[in-house]
Amino acid sequence: MAPEKSNGPEASAGTSSNLPFGATRFPEELRASGEVLARAARRSGEEARDVLGSAGPPLDAAFPARLGDLYRAQAFLWAGAGIAAGERLGRTPVGLVSDGLAPSRRALVLGTVASELWSGYAVLRERARWFPRLVSEEDWGLQHRRGAGRVLDAAAALGGTLIKAGQFASTRPDLLPLAYTETLSGLQDRVPPQPWPVIQEAVSRELRRPTAEVFAGFDREPIAAASIAQVHRACLRDGREVAVKVQYPRIAGLIEADLSALESIFGAISRLEPSVRLRPILDYLRWTLPLELDFRHEARAIGDLRRALEHRADDVTIPDVVEGPSTYRILVMGFEKGVKVNDREGLVAAGMDPREVAELLIDVYADQLFRRGVFHADPHPGNLLARQGSEGPTLVLLDHGLTVRVEPDLVESLRGVILALEVGDYEGLFASLQKAGLELGPEADLDTLLGLVGVLLGNEREEADDGDLGGFGLKLGSSVGGIPVELLLVGRAVGLIDGIARHLYPDIDTIGIVARHVRES
Repeated sequence: MAPEKSNGPEASAGTSSNLPFGATRFPEELRASGEVLARAARRSGEEARDVLGSAGPPLDAAFPARLGDLYRAQAFLWAGAGIAAGERLGRTPVGLVSDGLAPSRRALVLGTVASELWSGYAVLRERARWFPRLVSEEDWGLQHRRGAGRVLDAAAALGGTLIKAGQFASTRPDLLPLAYTETLSGLQDRVPPQPWPVIQEAVSRELRRPTAEVFAGFDREPIAAASIAQVHRACLRDGREVAVKVQYPRIAGLIEADLSALESIFGAISRLEPSVRLRPILDYLRWTLPLELDFRHEARAIGDLRRALEHRADDVTIPDVVEGPSTYRILVMGFEKGVKVNDREGLVAAGMDPREVAELLIDVYADQLFRRGVFHADPHPGNLLARQGSEGPTLVLLDHGLTVRVEPDLVESLRGVILALEVGDYEGLFASLQKAGLELGPEADLDTLLGLVGVLLGNEREEADDGDLGGFGLKLGSSVGGIPVELLLVGRAVGLIDGIARHLYPDIDTIGIVARHVRES
């Protein structure tokens, strides 16, 4: 049914609607600024307890040095938190910045975190060189946990680009220590929504006319809010129910400023520490973020995927695009309902068998990748719904900013990987991974190759202990020179799908389902 008229574009934003936008937004930013400082206080206590918990009895000679590391880290912690809190207070109603200083405030937060991380590792390395008895594995563990916490807090405070960078970094044990990948794996691309007046103005500006001329109703509260845009339920003048994705004003400029800051910081770190490889994170962001910012690309991608999967109308639904009101920054689509695909209890309550949903999920994505050449590469649970159809479950695919065409050469390489895994062909696996663009060193043995496939195509090593995983990451980093961005994008998506499917049905035969599509393609 259509949204209530009281939520239409002509409705007021509440009792504060006559106040300037900044007045209605300031309490939210004040609260967010307080959360930054509260998070820093919690982190400060955790790190102090971590260090004090490492003490004897008896106290060892390394303990005073650890206290010195803690004091240095605390100074950086509170300096960064103060800058981040100020950055939040300096944001305008559109959630960005009120003056030309805020991009540099964000860069200063990033620079503070980077300086702390580099100095922490540099001090430990030099101490280990001159006083080896004062540095143990425990000291490196303390530094890894501090560093991971600092990156997590910076991403939570700044949002946007930093959240996406952290999410991607969490999938790369070849680039970062285990403490980082574990800590960052919980990052969610969710942000507080922008207030209705900001969204109403953005929609009207894109439409170049009052929203009431296009929409009969428009819910003021969004159904989803992420780092680039938020989605509202609305009703067109012809009565059709739609979802409206609205890009935040000036977000593209903010993202570019963040990327420029990261490029400078990563460049400085690579000059100071040539063995630290952070460039792949930036390359991934530079490749994917422009796709997500261009809603015209997303509209075309939706059309491509709908045509590619039109033979699966009974078990796959992709919202259609309403062309008229859609622009570079506004995307209007048919509104689709369903149960979030990882909600096992919800699926059962709706009459669906989680095993059938899991198998359908693997089948649909294998079909896309190996037989259609168009791939929905952002399948996190918020973008996947399921509902009961006439012949069984139906999968609903949402958010197509990262729906891409996959190059035939990459598909062929992945086909070789699957067939080699199915029959245990080590040489074929090595050749297929190289064909996919991986730079494999001569020390890449079978265990490393299987671990690499686990990183790219699903988390097959999740039951190993922390030491095994940490050692695997180091070994993988020394064995693999580079991984193409396109392969990482596909690999991350396949890993997400595999994780959801195993949550629904732990005994699912992923390779068996995928291999069927490989053989038939």
